[in-house]
Amino acid sequence: MKVFVKLLATYRKLLPPEANGNKFEVEVPKGTTIADLMTNYGVPLSKESVFLLNGLTPESLDKELMDGDVLAAFSAIAGG
Repeated sequence: MKVFVKLLATYRKLLPPEANGNKFEVEVPKGTTIADLMTNYGVPLSKESVFLLNGLTPESLDKELMDGDVLAAFSAIAGG
């Protein structure tokens, strides 16, 4: 199944060569989770990362991806 990934802010450096701007599409097997996919691209799974699945914060990084999903990741920004 096909999933669309956007890596934003400081995570742009993790984009694969085939990326178009800040996004790319990838074929993943059924049962692939957000954590599985993000680990493949070196995105930290800690609180330093923010994830959006189809524009919403997922309940868990163990959520299975569905065909056509759009997954975005960016680093959390602390201000003050």
